[in-house]
Amino acid sequence: MRVLSGRLAIVLGSVVCLLSIACRDASAQRSRLLEFGPDAVELQLNASKGRERPVRAAIEPGAGGWGPWLLTSRPALRLPPPPDEQSTAVELRELKKLMVGDDAERLERIRYWDFGSPVHRWNEVLTDMGVRDDVGSAASIRAVTLLNVTIHDALVAAWDSKYTYNRRRPSEDSALLVPEVAIPRSPSYPCEHAVIAGAAAAVLAHLFPADAQRFAGAAHEAAWSRVMAGAVYPSDARAGLDLGRAVAAHVLEYAKTLDAAGWAGLAPAGPGIRKGSVPVPVEERGWTFFILTSPVQGRPGPPPLLDPAAYAAAVPPNE
Repeated sequence: MRVLSGRLAIVLGSVVCLLSIACRDASAQRSRLLEFGPDAVELQLNASKGRERPVRAAIEPGAGGWGPWLLTSRPALRLPPPPDEQSTAVELRELKKLMVGDDAERLERIRYWDFGSPVHRWNEVLTDMGVRDDVGSAASIRAVTLLNVTIHDALVAAWDSKYTYNRRRPSEDSALLVPEVAIPRSPSYPCEHAVIAGAAAAVLAHLFPADAQRFAGAAHEAAWSRVMAGAVYPSDARAGLDLGRAVAAHVLEYAKTLDAAGWAGLAPAGPGIRKGSVPVPVEERGWTFFILTSPVQGRPGPPPLLDPAAYAAAVPPNE
């Protein structure tokens, strides 16, 4: 498993702040929610009348200007424009066919991915994988940091595109379309759930390569669940996945670590210095920094009384 470092508390705080919006297992990947295209589901729009549209507070329009951790500029990965009005009208007709209707299984998957912040499920997956593989505490912290640094930068890029193009939500284009989830007051393109899914699945595949296909399937399901719910257009979900993956590729390229195949150095020796065989874990020497520029930054001075004779003279026998 390959992992990186960063200031975890700050990263998680910024992600949670940005993601105060609505959002089961790998076996659920068999669901046809994974299928993109007009023939994926032939269900009619839920025509229940009298249902109020759930509305949430406005999402920070200036988030596209927040400082990224690793992207060289905020619009570095700005998406091309969304489909024009004529194409959007075609997508709207397609969307009405794709919406979940009263299908209980698909509604359950929509509710699953809509739980809390869109980041929640992906951190949950990382935690489960860490427990399964018995990942150490330091490596776990670095993995969580890598995941959330990537998600943060992906969302900054997403919000840049959102408010550059200001594409309306499907429910704003059709008064007859009733979404199955609360609709954030933010532009539809790209879909933020899809952006997070694309970014998170790529990072998880980097950390746990044997499970890459599982993560990719979950990302498609998470993105497509928003289409099935009537929250976004299909093109919003596709663009979101692409953007998330692009940001992840950028972060992972920066975050490559040295491959410490074994201890090849010499442990220091001398009076008062710990004696041992192989320092553990050696590979941390090669982990990439996000903020610090050198491993010696913040290094404390040497401990006092390294000489055993001086230590014995200074410390009472009973201590």
